[in-house]
Amino acid sequence: MVATRSKTQNGTQTAGEKRPAETETKKSSPSKKAKKGIQKLEVGDDGEVGLTKEQPEVQPANGHEQVEVKNGHSVEEEKEDTVEEPAEVKTKEVDESTKEKSVAPVAENEQPKHGTLEAGHIYFMYRPKVDAEEVESIDDVSKFHILLIPTSAPHDHAHFHRIISVGKKKMPDPGAKHQVIWGSMVGVGNDKSALKDAFGAYDYDTKTRGTRHQPAARPAARGHYILHSPQDTLADSPEHNRQRDYKVLLAYEITTPAAEAFGEVQKELGLALKDAVALQVKDPNADAGSNPRAASLPKEKRASYSTELQELFKNRRFIPANPPAFLSYTGTELLIISSPHELEESLGVHGDQVEKDLDEVAAVEKVGVEAALKELRMSKEDTEIEALEGAWV
Repeated sequence: MVATRSKTQNGTQTAGEKRPAETETKKSSPSKKAKKGIQKLEVGDDGEVGLTKEQPEVQPANGHEQVEVKNGHSVEEEKEDTVEEPAEVKTKEVDESTKEKSVAPVAENEQPKHGTLEAGHIYFMYRPKVDAEEVESIDDVSKFHILLIPTSAPHDHAHFHRIISVGKKKMPDPGAKHQVIWGSMVGVGNDKSALKDAFGAYDYDTKTRGTRHQPAARPAARGHYILHSPQDTLADSPEHNRQRDYKVLLAYEITTPAAEAFGEVQKELGLALKDAVALQVKDPNADAGSNPRAASLPKEKRASYSTELQELFKNRRFIPANPPAFLSYTGTELLIISSPHELEESLGVHGDQVEKDLDEVAAVEKVGVEAALKELRMSKEDTEIEALEGAWV
């Protein structure tokens, strides 16, 4: 049996409340001029095309470090074990974070508020290591990504999508207390063909190893998601005078595979049938401080937010990803933080009704494997699908 980490109760739903604009703001640093010339297509050291190349680093197994999350508080994050690929692999790569900064094709609200902010389809994708056609465990996985396809306004009339590269090649463990994993926005746009380009297979040549093959990314799960900001009842009380908390949760419910098909693939990738993680974004102008891993992207590859979004940081290195417009910029750096609570409790006031709404939409939007692949602009000939049945292949 599979635990869903959810409860069911009756309740009602409330509308979100917008935060008034602040008068004193911090000026954002001017962004560097983009380098002129045509961008080269290269394959990174890990042989990845279409996604951000991670900086190679060798870490001791089971090490720990402190990562600042918010308002001076810290949480513990396990360091990743990484393997450096041969240096000669460098002939063609599409690095999304070096492209012109991407934003949504339509205007988005740029002030934080409470309530359900966005809804849509979610995919969890993993890519095997170079030349590893057979994947027997997460050790054979090279990259792990979250694909968000919003279907709510203002994206309901465009095939808008976001691709998040997730560190540690997995989600935080469901139910873990303050487990933090780094992520970055590596693809944003509304070009339908870009999905197949980002996740498809390709070959490339090396000087010493000849032609090498990078297998296509494989879907591990598909479902429905919401971006939800729980009501901050303490700040709303007239007895308290403090800054509002606009925490944002990425809550999801898996529809493919079905509960009975959940297997080792989903377990090793940190997925649950239902779960929620908190999302925070890093100020692109903030330095690394005492934690050099906080500056995982070079400055020229970090997001360049609008003035209105940048002013929301107010000298804080991390803030909730509220409004979701933060997620519509390539180069956005993220903290993906586990929730130790049941889904209903995580969703806050009227969480039972919010979860019920999520259940109803997920039930309506269940699709088969072929329909899921069609949304990815792929077919059974393009990738392996056994992971959607719970088995590594």
